[in-house]
Formats: sequence, structure tokens, C-alpha cells
Amino acid sequence: MQYQDKIYGQFKINDAVIIELIKSEPMQRLKKINQYGASFYRFPHLTTTRFEHSVGVYYILRLLNASLEEQVAGLLHDVPHTAFSHVADNVFEDASQTFHEQFQEKVIFESNIPQILKKHDLSVWNLFKKSSFHLAERDLPDLCADRVDYFFRDCVTDKQLDLLDARKILEDMTIFDGDIVFKNKEYAVQFAQTFRNANEKLWANPLQSALYYLLAAAMKAALEDGVISFDDLFTTDKEVYDRMKASGNQEILRFLDDMDHVVVEENAKDFDYHVMPKARVVDPYILVQKDKAQQKVRLSSVDEKLKTKNQEIVERFKKGYYIKINRE
Repeated sequence: MQYQDKIYGQFKINDAVIIELIKSEPMQRLKKINQYGASFYRFPHLTTTRFEHSVGVYYILRLLNASLEEQVAGLLHDVPHTAFSHVADNVFEDASQTFHEQFQEKVIFESNIPQILKKHDLSVWNLFKKSSFHLAERDLPDLCADRVDYFFRDCVTDKQLDLLDARKILEDMTIFDGDIVFKNKEYAVQFAQTFRNANEKLWANPLQSALYYLLAAAMKAALEDGVISFDDLFTTDKEVYDRMKASGNQEILRFLDDMDHVVVEENAKDFDYHVMPKARVVDPYILVQKDKAQQKVRLSSVDEKLKTKNQEIVERFKKGYYIKINRE
């Protein structure tokens, strides 16, 4: 199977289990789930889907020589995402941004994924042992395949990183003592700085937060009014959006209209809501020579500027945003 990726170019997929999983209904549904949730409705250039990201995570794991089981886990890690991706975290007030993860077993067992895995002598239950998959997903500030792919995909899509630079950074990554590390400090610094900037400009800036707030408010109203059901959240962005748009419910329609016109003002004294954005900063490992042997150290241990900048971001985000929504 030949696959064309926006970031990594064309590559061949030979493993039959991966090909069958890619063709499964839960994976195909992800083609209709936008990675950026509410942001797409204001910034139409943000077109990345959860499907593209999931295949990207698989590719990075394969590149890093992860086991086939971990490649499968990486490929399937986003199948439980609801419509509009992380907007559901706002709907159900999940500050950890992991609301979708509690439905992984439900989505997988209601599909043919267990049968596909069994056919290829893989256990479906191993998918849920996240601690076994050290490369697929890790907590911040570590790197993992999930984080690396959405960094490249989001930053290139939003023109915060050149595609060739992204590929050079990826080529500099390797595995050392079970961790993703950089061979050269310069690429680690570029990754960490661009990641921090993307958090401020894309993932957690006030306007993005306002868009998520408004779409979540529309979804809450739609759920309460019976316009959509909880099960509808596991359909697609378009299906849920179209139902809300056709509802005739003025409260829902006002929230959706506001997404097109909202202007955000940070005002701690007069605000519509207070949001606590996620402080995404990374502190990757780099390889250094010490006592004639290679060792891995945190980038922050050899780059005081990065350490200070990361700490500033974390402290600033602890205060959150006091957002006043002004309508044009």
C-alpha cells in the first residue's frame, strides 16, 4: 500500500495488519474529524484530520523501530475522539484534555478491530496497556511519537515551520536508552522553541480558547435541547455541525455565529469566562559525550535560556486567560 503524507512524503506500508486497520471504520471516520476542533471554522487553512495524524504517529514509530504492537497502538490511539476533537473536553469540563480516552474500549470493541488483531495474532487487550508503549505517548516535557507528529503537522500547516526544516529535525532524532533523543543540540533547540511558540500562537492563544468555548457552548445547548445525542458525538464534525445549524435553536445559532465574528480581549476585571490553557513545553533529551561515552541529558541542563523561557510560560499559564468576548 502506497501512502502519500503531507509531512513525510510517500512511503509504503507492507504490514497487512496495519493496512486492514487503516481501512477499518473507526480509522476511516477520523478522516472527517478535524485535528483543530473549533479553530477550523475561523481558520479554514487548518485542515489536518485525526486520520492523517494517526497514520503519522504510526510512521514515526515505524521509523524509530518500535514494535509492531506499539505501531498498532499509535495508529489507533485517536479512534475514540469525538466530533470536533478536544472541544468535548470543554463540553464535559475535562481540564486534562483526555475526555476521549475513556471511550477507547467502547469504540474498539464495537468495531471489527478485535477480529483484525486476532487474525494477525495480536491481543486487543494489549492496546490498553499504555505504560507498555514508551515511544507512542508520554507526558510532557518528554517527546513521543504522538507529540512529535502533531508538532510537525500543526506547525507546517500553520506556516510556523518550513517543511524541509521539519524533515531535517526528524532526521536528527534517534532512540537512546528507550527515549527519543536529538543527536545535535541545534535541532533540539529549534524543536523546543518552535513548540513553545506554537503553544502561544496556535494551541492555547486567547482567540483559539474563545472559539473552543463558543463551540462547546453550542454543543452543550444542543445536547440539553435534544438536537444532538451523546452517541452523535461519535459521528463526524459535519454531521454534528449540520444538526446544530439546522436546529432553529436561537441560542445554538448565536454561539455558532459568534465564532465567525468574535474579537477577543483579555480583561481580568470584566470578562466572560476564565480559561486555563495547557502549558505545553518540551524539554527533549540530547546526546553528549562524557567520559568517552555517549549520554543523554535534558536540553534545559545545557541551555539556561530555554529553561527560563519554559518556566515563564508555565507560570504565566497558571494564571489563565480572562477573556472578554466582543462581537463585531
